[in-house]
Amino acid sequence: MVAGFAAMGTLSKPLEDPYLAIMEVLILVMAPVLVLLAVVIHACAPEGTKTYSMTALGWMLLLAGFTMTVHLVQLTVVRRIDPSAIQGFQYLFNWHWPSVLYGVDIVAWDIFFALALLFAAPVFHAAGRAAVRNGLLIAGAMSLVGIIGPAVNHIALRQIGIIGYAIVWPIVCIPLSKAFRQAGPPSGAIVPAFGPDAEHVSQSTDQERLHRAS
Repeated sequence: MVAGFAAMGTLSKPLEDPYLAIMEVLILVMAPVLVLLAVVIHACAPEGTKTYSMTALGWMLLLAGFTMTVHLVQLTVVRRIDPSAIQGFQYLFNWHWPSVLYGVDIVAWDIFFALALLFAAPVFHAAGRAAVRNGLLIAGAMSLVGIIGPAVNHIALRQIGIIGYAIVWPIVCIPLSKAFRQAGPPSGAIVPAFGPDAEHVSQSTDQERLHRAS
């Protein structure tokens, strides 16, 4: 997405092919991965934050379902329709505001994805991962603010949301991946998986395995 807008030289216009088609294929691949990420976060959430992680998973499922539907329809159906064959085509399938499919995708990313990140943040707060928590809050808040654009019919304000999920969120993935790398092996207790004791737990488990092997 960022490369596409950079190549076009403006953020004020929707992406065009081939950048749009490439982005849509990438979203179809990325959405299930985001759901899997939410599942893992829920599985690794401290016991007192399971409600938050389950809620985040629910919002992420909605994101994936809505955005995959929109982009699959765009790739397989809309490109095969003659715009002149349907009255009001631009208001149904176009990426120019206002448009029905565009509006659905905005809801998916500016509301569903934003809420998924905001509800996931308390999980990492409880686990002592301040960088991840703060990043999720910033990315989620910016994505949510993006909905103001279509709400007031000033679509340029959506750029705030785009920055939130297209730029800030990938940056948040860096400390997020670090938290998972430092996580211990799966066990009944989850706090060590994200908490500062993760490395100690992992070392203890390795020592236990060596002891059993001997």
